[in-house]
Amino acid sequence: MQLFKLIKERKASTKLRFLKILTFAILFYLTLYRWTFDKVIEKIDWHLLYDKRMEIVDQVKNDKLKSNVSWNNWICKLPYEFPIVSHGGNDIGISKDKEKVTITFFVFRNFFSAPSTKFIYTTHEEDIRYFEEQVAKNPTNNWKLQTNWYRILSE
Repeated sequence: MQLFKLIKERKASTKLRFLKILTFAILFYLTLYRWTFDKVIEKIDWHLLYDKRMEIVDQVKNDKLKSNVSWNNWICKLPYEFPIVSHGGNDIGISKDKEKVTITFFVFRNFFSAPSTKFIYTTHEEDIRYFEEQVAKNPTNNWKLQTNWYRILSE
């Protein structure tokens, strides 16, 4: 409706009307192409919280952080001193044996049958091979971020 008014009254158009149409157009675009916006937010999340995630990785390696919930021996609920680096309750997944560790940070955590997006840090050779296979099979949704870091979409 605003678009028709803008065209009809183009000589008397106001900035407010133009801003309304621009806002509507942006929201319409984001509705249709949300995956583009999701990828931008994910990239910003990765860069902003990388140092905190590395701090958590160091604490897990030094046994300062361990699985700490009664209902699961894999999940660690992070203390309040950490910002929200893992969505879905600020829980991380820890799999550790001796010097090898795999830590899962949730980007989008779905508790039901839809896939979850994760940033995963690992030093396990088997996990590295598995994630490399996932990247090769589906590079659109899975990729290597840095050495030992992967972005994985999985069930």
